[in-house]
Amino acid sequence: MKTLVLCLWLGSAGLCHAQQSLVQYDWSQLAKSGELLGGIPRSVDGRSALLIENTNDTPLQVQLLKIKKPPIKNTLYAIRGELKYERVHGDGYLEMWNFFPPIKRGLPEGQYFSRTLGTSGEMGRIAGAANWRPFVLPFDRTGASGPPTRLELNLFLPGSGTVYLGPLELVEYPAGVSLATAAAPGAWWSDQTAGLLGGIGGTTIGCLASLLAWLASRGKARPLVMASLVMLIALGGLLAIGGFIALIQRQPYGVWFPLVLGATLLLGILPARLRYFRSRYEELELRRMAAADTFGG
Repeated sequence: MKTLVLCLWLGSAGLCHAQQSLVQYDWSQLAKSGELLGGIPRSVDGRSALLIENTNDTPLQVQLLKIKKPPIKNTLYAIRGELKYERVHGDGYLEMWNFFPPIKRGLPEGQYFSRTLGTSGEMGRIAGAANWRPFVLPFDRTGASGPPTRLELNLFLPGSGTVYLGPLELVEYPAGVSLATAAAPGAWWSDQTAGLLGGIGGTTIGCLASLLAWLASRGKARPLVMASLVMLIALGGLLAIGGFIALIQRQPYGVWFPLVLGATLLLGILPARLRYFRSRYEELELRRMAAADTFGG
């Protein structure tokens, strides 16, 4: 179990170190330099934060920051930070607009956005209340005419509510990192990896379970069948622990769901099969003993 936790921790740490920090933004410093476009700098919970409050039931969109000529070189980059919110009515979100040079002279500049409108995770929407949690606004500029000329950060609230934003960080990722990985940088693995592991693991365990059932029905290889079932039940226990840790750490759906599903299937089915196979082997053994006694008699 310690090895499993260590591997998961190292995988998460590797994803975090893959990103490169380009610029950090502190709200109080931005206010002093005149670069802050909206909100009020505050000290909240011992950290520098930006307060945005909507006291009405009408929608509010606030432009917070413009980043001119961001020092971005790679194709995948993001704005990261933490936020806290209270009594937010409806589904609010942060958005990052990305502006690119025109593809041809005379054409308008390219404009694209990223928004935190996911159901959970670091790209989750802003709704209800939450203590400090991380957020990320990633963008992949593959196919663009060049690096962005500027970035703009906005906040949208559909109704009343209060939002606090911590300091921001502009980061970029090396080649080979996917947009899905950037959107969940603390994830133990990507959705694609989850699908691959689930497909291979489910097929392998299903075939093994069928083989064990066939052997048990014929009364063969009892030590192998019993030991394999015990190992699979132990694997279910490890998956349950891993799923619990994933839920506590607010891992994305693609991480915790396969663990919980695997644990549910293994622990929900195999203990009963273990008892059944044990009784089946005992029944067949008694039949053999009775047949031996009859033949010997």
